[in-house]
Amino acid sequence: MRYINVFTVFSVLIYCLLANIPVQAQETLSRRSLAQRAINESFVVKNQKNQMRLTQIDKRKLYQTYLPNVSFNMSYTRLNDEIRFGIPPISLPLAPGKVLSLTLDPITLQEKELFKTDLTGSMVLFSGLKVPLALTGLQHKLKAEEAIVRKEEASIIKDLADYYDRLALIDQSLLVLIQSEERLNHESAFALKAYKEGLVGAFDLSKIDIAIQELEARKIELSLNRKMVLSKLNQLTGVPKDSLGLLHPQLQALLLDTSINTPSSRPEIMALNERVAAGQVKTKMSLTAYLPTVYAFGKKEMRTEDLSALEPQWYAGIGLKWSIFDGGMAYREYQKARIDEDIAQNELKNANKLFNLALEKSKNDAELSAELIKVANKRVSTAQKDLELITRQYQLGLSTITERLAAEADLQKAQLDLLQSIYNQRVAALAVLEANGKLTVGIL
Repeated sequence: MRYINVFTVFSVLIYCLLANIPVQAQETLSRRSLAQRAINESFVVKNQKNQMRLTQIDKRKLYQTYLPNVSFNMSYTRLNDEIRFGIPPISLPLAPGKVLSLTLDPITLQEKELFKTDLTGSMVLFSGLKVPLALTGLQHKLKAEEAIVRKEEASIIKDLADYYDRLALIDQSLLVLIQSEERLNHESAFALKAYKEGLVGAFDLSKIDIAIQELEARKIELSLNRKMVLSKLNQLTGVPKDSLGLLHPQLQALLLDTSINTPSSRPEIMALNERVAAGQVKTKMSLTAYLPTVYAFGKKEMRTEDLSALEPQWYAGIGLKWSIFDGGMAYREYQKARIDEDIAQNELKNANKLFNLALEKSKNDAELSAELIKVANKRVSTAQKDLELITRQYQLGLSTITERLAAEADLQKAQLDLLQSIYNQRVAALAVLEANGKLTVGIL
């Protein structure tokens, strides 16, 4: 008996473990996880992140401007002749009528063959503010690129959520058709009994059969649409179709926070703000052409045997470069920078107007779709009552099969319209979140 209890407990544990596998699989394929997978699969997002990496490398390069540049140089040179310094003859009077003449050998300044090795270094001490301003400009560029990544991610999330909701719409529409088919099958069995007793004609059976065949055709159409949606989800996420086919999501209205009335958090607006800031930095950078640059330099000869008599073994110093007149080139760069800044300002103002209008429209659409859900719910309730009434009347012989099927069709249409209204509300709600710049994976 004790053995049986242990075996039973072990079997139950194994069953629970296996039973949890599909549940966990479905949990990992939620809207949120699929949206993250779609983002990870996007080549556009990958390339944009690579662009951000390039900008970060440019920032590191600018920091390295202040690091010394050291080079090792080696050269071999052969002159056509030695470089010499000749000394003219010297005449020294010794006594009256006697002169001592001296002739000295020329002094060699440089041998004919030269082999030199040296270390040369230089380092920027003051860049004329070019480096700090360039770093600030790259920081704004990096933030703009981050905003563009967010924009692409929001677009992918919206696309993924739309197809996920379409899958829910198709599944629940199929459920509506299956429930309707069950009711018609019940009516078909009732009509068949009444036909055998001579209470109804063959026309009733034929009409019910035609209605059932129409339902089958619509179910086939929805099943094909489901395959297409699964193919699109597979393309977006890389998840196999077999795994996606196990999903049967529910379609529910999406609650909205309507207190946000500005698109300032929208990635496009943030990117344009950073572009304006970068333009202002570029304008300041164009003025740094009038500032001097200061640098340190030095050189150390590693081999002194072939040095000339005039060459030092090492030297170090500080240099300054100040452009006094460049033909007006710096001023032209300043003019171009001001124009670019003005263009960015105008694009930002125009984008604010357009996105404010888009936000207002999306909020109106969301409010309208929410009201239409209420209307659709009332229509479903009315259609259900009408169907119950007509069904009882038909079974009592007080109404025709045409009226019974019309009531069934009305309920089908009302239920499908309700599902479509919920889907439309979700689409509108996601559009509001996108217009507010709040559409992220976390919100799903």
